[in-house]
Amino acid sequence: MTRLALATTLALLLSSTLAMADRGFSGRSGWNVQLNDGTTQSIVDQLKTDFRQCQAAPKIYRYDCYRRSYRTGAQALNGSRDYAPIAQALELIEKRIGAAVEANLDPAQPNLRENIFVQHRAVKPAAVPLIKEATIAAMEEATTILLRTPDNKKKKHFQQIAAVIQSNKVLLRSALLSLPQAAIRFASALVPARVSDLVSDLVSDLVPAPRHG
Repeated sequence: MTRLALATTLALLLSSTLAMADRGFSGRSGWNVQLNDGTTQSIVDQLKTDFRQCQAAPKIYRYDCYRRSYRTGAQALNGSRDYAPIAQALELIEKRIGAAVEANLDPAQPNLRENIFVQHRAVKPAAVPLIKEATIAAMEEATTILLRTPDNKKKKHFQQIAAVIQSNKVLLRSALLSLPQAAIRFASALVPARVSDLVSDLVSDLVPAPRHG
């Protein structure tokens, strides 16, 4: 009887952990959550942290990593009416990247194991520029959708998410991550002043300060 109970408990724990891993980096639930600073900031932080993680991977694995990141953000907000437009924007990015990755998988390369449950798939090296452009286009579309909200109560939250997407896009597009000011000037020409300021802060957080001497 004790063995049966132990086996059942282990099975439940394993299934729960697998479910969370399938949801991406963190696997939160946003059921019925109203707009609030804490939740919005948690999504911003997650997308920033994940971007750093993905950038550290070889290029052929980065885009499946990006896909998982945006999937995680979207699923964290599932069930919330207030956050539904944000979840949909993140899901748009996840699906566009996913489609590009699926169309260009490299079966000759092994998966990159991040941990025991999460693995990133490789794409063909020659397809990386095309996948990069598809990713940037999806980010631009999602940012535009978020910045169109007419609701002043939601605007601040939508702008913060748009800003982190924009900062990730700017860094992805930049030839060298060591040139943040050029990237910031580029972003400033594309988005409203409020979002541009947020992008500047986010890019500064992501890009290490230059070393002297």
